[in-house]
Amino acid sequence: MTSILTPGAQPDDKTRAVLESHIPDFGAARNPCDLTAQAANNFESFVQCGDAVFADPAYGAAVVPLVVTGEGNGRRFEVFDELARKQGKMACGLWMSEWLEGPDAKEAEALPRLALFRSVSHCFAALSAWHAHAEWLRGREQAAMSRARRLTPESAAGRCRDQILASPTDVLTERQAKEVLAMYGVPVVQERLARSEAEACGAAAECGYPVVLKVESPQIPHKSEAGVIRIGVKNADELATAYREILANARRVTTDAHINGVLVQSQVPAGVEILVGARVDAHLGPLLVVGLGGVMVELMQDTVATMAPCTQAQARHLLGQLRGKSLLTGFRGAAGVDIDRLAGVIASLSEFAADQRDVMAEFDVNPLICSADRVVAVDALITRKPAPAG
Repeated sequence: MTSILTPGAQPDDKTRAVLESHIPDFGAARNPCDLTAQAANNFESFVQCGDAVFADPAYGAAVVPLVVTGEGNGRRFEVFDELARKQGKMACGLWMSEWLEGPDAKEAEALPRLALFRSVSHCFAALSAWHAHAEWLRGREQAAMSRARRLTPESAAGRCRDQILASPTDVLTERQAKEVLAMYGVPVVQERLARSEAEACGAAAECGYPVVLKVESPQIPHKSEAGVIRIGVKNADELATAYREILANARRVTTDAHINGVLVQSQVPAGVEILVGARVDAHLGPLLVVGLGGVMVELMQDTVATMAPCTQAQARHLLGQLRGKSLLTGFRGAAGVDIDRLAGVIASLSEFAADQRDVMAEFDVNPLICSADRVVAVDALITRKPAPAG
């Protein structure tokens, strides 16, 4: 028996007409749909019926039992995956063979639009959770529309979008990223781009020693590993040496054509380092991550996540979930952090993630250096979504 099972309503008239034209009288042109074993002899009927079900606007997913009894089932997996992709929906395969890792299982699990299940209960539990999550998202969006005004002006969204799209590369430079985030009210470190040693000396005098030097190149988004950062540069002699070393190391990674210059920044006093980032998931939308930043990211792996946007109160709640939250309130006599100010910056960054979800793939601010009287972004990265092929 070959059946297509779809949770929910019965097929509309157009879908039913297609099903009835392929299914014999002893089958079922309804929900659940039974194509009968005739589909094994006439594979085209399976394709046509599956296409009709996926095209029916009443259904967001379709379920098919996959009985592995011989050759040809692998093609059935592929066709169901293709039909789901064609309509922007999901296919669910019920693996009915007792040979759980039998022929075609690995291939089926690799198909991007087919979710493979080993039991009916697990399959429909997943579908139920999917529907529940969709309802939760709708309720959350409605609540977001009705709650207090946003922290950042709506006009910032359009200006930031234009600047992201205007970037010549998909990875914005650190300076470009901070210029974008500053439009959302994110406090960023004072800095200037220098294209010569003399310009670097002038920029350092303007910022005030000590300064930080970093290469600016879209080809080197992660600078520490490349040896193109110098911290605590205290005078002009140290700056000249640091400038030359940075460019020499950068040229080992890329060419002068991809080096914009050297970024000269004011060195921000030490504080608690916080990471804020987001990634746009194809199914869930913008996912915001908050955690201990700097080198603590890899050492402690202390992060929490939520969907963007979030309110300032929700941002405070996220900070309270960190294992290292004691650092924020003052650990062993150390000064605490202005948590309200930090929560406001996190909420603003979450608005940025939600506003730019169509053009941004991900962003990363690491670190925000936080103290009792300041919250400053000293490094940032924004990756744009690639342009659609063709």
